[in-house]
Amino acid sequence: MLIELQVALFLFAGFPETSNQDERLQYISWWGYLIVGIVYSIILFFDEIPKDRREIFSNRNKRSLAQILAIHASFVALVLCALRATSFLVRYLPLWMTYEIDLGEGYESIADMIAGIAFFIGAAALAACERLSIIHTTDGSESAQE
Repeated sequence: MLIELQVALFLFAGFPETSNQDERLQYISWWGYLIVGIVYSIILFFDEIPKDRREIFSNRNKRSLAQILAIHASFVALVLCALRATSFLVRYLPLWMTYEIDLGEGYESIADMIAGIAFFIGAAALAACERLSIIHTTDGSESAQE
């Protein structure tokens, strides 16, 4: 029983604190995933706040709230899986890309900078694709909005 508990703590809590900080891979914490999911949702639904500019939550959209949330949940899962996959790709990059440089406020590598820019551009493109897939309007006969 004690061994199973230690294995569970190792798998879910990360690497033990006895390991060297320089030798272990830097993964994003669960709070990081939560923040990325929330920011992605805010970016997608930001235009829905004023009632006159609503497209997703308007009467013209044929999709129900459950369909909208299901589509959004699948896109958020895709974003989070892409974020998780980047931590596994680090070990396949050349050493010159993963070498960390002291920038004064912390250590950064070329791979970190490229991954951050690529992730931001990819998430913005994915949000645009999601917005197009969520909005399924009628032929224009219904003009009243919520």
